[in-house]
Amino acid sequence: MKRLYITFVLGLLFFSVKAQEEIKKYDAPHARQAVAATEEFFFVIDNNVIVKRDIKDGKEIKRWENKRLKHLNSAYIQNDTLFCAHSNYPSIPMHSSIEMWDINTLEHIGSHSFGIDIGSCTWIVQHEQHWYVMFVHYANEGKMQKNRDVSWSQLIKYDLNWNRKEGWVLPKELIEKVSPYSISGGIILEDNSLLCTHHHFKELYKLQFPKMGSTLVWEETIPTEIRGQGIALDPNGNLWGIDKKSREVIKEKLTTIGK
Repeated sequence: MKRLYITFVLGLLFFSVKAQEEIKKYDAPHARQAVAATEEFFFVIDNNVIVKRDIKDGKEIKRWENKRLKHLNSAYIQNDTLFCAHSNYPSIPMHSSIEMWDINTLEHIGSHSFGIDIGSCTWIVQHEQHWYVMFVHYANEGKMQKNRDVSWSQLIKYDLNWNRKEGWVLPKELIEKVSPYSISGGIILEDNSLLCTHHHFKELYKLQFPKMGSTLVWEETIPTEIRGQGIALDPNGNLWGIDKKSREVIKEKLTTIGK
C-alpha cells in the first residue's frame, strides 16, 4: 500500500500523519462488527458474540455469546474491561447501552443503559477522563426513525458519571458522503483528532473538534484496508479493524511523527 502523508498545524507545532501500512490479517468468522486488542490477545465482535483470540496465531481462546444482545457495534479496552457499544439496530425506536466484560474471563460484568435517547450508539472511547459516545441516525428505508436522518448523528462527551458535557454534529459534506449510513466506528488520537469509519467503505475520516460552533471539521479521507465498522488502538499504537466482507481482522501500523 502506498504511504500517504498528511500535514496539519496544531498550535505552533507541525505533525506528519502517516496513513495505515498493513501489518497482518487474521481469518475470523465472527469479524462482522468490530475488534479490540491488548498486547497478547484480540477480541472479535459479532452482533451478540465475542471471541477472544491469541495474537501470535489467531487461535480461539474463549467465546461469549448471549442472544439477549442484538447489535454490538464497537469495542474499547480499559483497565482489563472490554466496553462495547450496543443498540437494537435496525429496529426503531432506537435504544442503546454500553456493555462491559472482563477481558481475562469474558464474564459480562456491567451495563449502562441509555434507553431511548438521541440515536443508535455505534462507538465509545475514553479520552482525558471523559467518555465520548457516537449516536447515529440512518436514511435507509425501514431503519430511519421518524423525522430523523443522518444529519441527526451526534458525538457526545460525558464525564465519568455519564453526565452530558458537550456534543458535536457531522459536517454536511461528510453526511452526504456516508448517507444513508453514518459513522460506524471511531477513535481519538493523542493530538485530540478523530479517526472515524464508514459502515463499509475502505476509508478513514480524519476530523477535528471545532474551535467554535458545534460542527466537527473534516480534514482528510485516508485509504485503508479496514472496511468500516468498529476500530481500536492497541497498547503499542497499532490500529485494528475488520473487513466484514472477507471476515478478516486487520492490524495496521498507525504512527504520528512530530517534526
